[in-house]
Amino acid sequence: MEKNSTTTKGTGDATYIFQSSNNTMMHTFFGGLVLIIFVSTWISSLMSPVITFYAIKSRNKVLLLTIISITTAAYAPWKKSTITRICNSFVDTYHRCYYIRSSMKFQGRVPHPEETPTLYAVHPHGIFTVGWSLLFHSKTMAHVRFCFAPGLFLSPFFLLFSRLMGKPGKADKSSMISFMKKGESLALPPGGFEEATITCSLQDRVYIKKRKGFVKLCLMHGYSIVPVYCFGEKDTFWNVQGFWKFRHALNGMNIPAILFWGSKLMPLLPKRCELHVVAGEPISLPRIESPTRDQVEQFHAKYIEVLVKLYEENKIDAYGEVDGKDCNLEIW
Repeated sequence: MEKNSTTTKGTGDATYIFQSSNNTMMHTFFGGLVLIIFVSTWISSLMSPVITFYAIKSRNKVLLLTIISITTAAYAPWKKSTITRICNSFVDTYHRCYYIRSSMKFQGRVPHPEETPTLYAVHPHGIFTVGWSLLFHSKTMAHVRFCFAPGLFLSPFFLLFSRLMGKPGKADKSSMISFMKKGESLALPPGGFEEATITCSLQDRVYIKKRKGFVKLCLMHGYSIVPVYCFGEKDTFWNVQGFWKFRHALNGMNIPAILFWGSKLMPLLPKRCELHVVAGEPISLPRIESPTRDQVEQFHAKYIEVLVKLYEENKIDAYGEVDGKDCNLEIW
């Protein structure tokens, strides 16, 4: 396996946070283990009410004690310790090793805690946001608050796991405003469950035409926006296509309307593909306390333009000369 490194190629060129390939069987195994834990935690967060109900109804003392312990640890105030740092380091080291090849690079400045407040808009959501998670537990992004769907925070399983791995927060409007008033740098998958729903292994897609709220908030608080694209996210899971109106109606009720399959032998595990995360140049926005609809539309259109440019500039490096030249980004 290539060593993890941060290497600046030169002025105006990308800064690589890591590049991994030629992983050993042991590295691949531990990477798969990390992903199984991540996906299982995500699913258990949706099933936590059912699990709790079963534990109470069946009077399963062991399961009840486990739920109480996890809930206490999830909601109790605590600071990161040696144990949490070891867990985070293990995940950060081995997650990337599961893929055939993986990398993370920044075309603009590498994030720094003292930089101008920035919102990292990450695409595509994918089925289980595996590209997003590479950023989430990265030491480079340790100061950035990653904002998740509020429904996930109802589960102590997910909350505890996310607190161990990084700096989580809710993606609802009031929470985002609170974070921005404090000047925290944030990360958000703007496409949400709708973008997960339209995931297609044959086509790169983003759900962004109706997602303008994050641009308005950034204008109101003077935030820069960095578009981030995860090349290969579409290849991690197969997903049923069609029935969009019905499935998006479910999305409106905070239900991820996905029907997926990953690895042939273990469907909850992503397929072993290449995964390359690219963060673009920051888009500087003026601070406008009460932006008009036209102003929001203007900068939203600029964001889409920069996102498409980021995709076009990096698709050959990510997918190869043969496959990359015929790829295009669908805007939903």
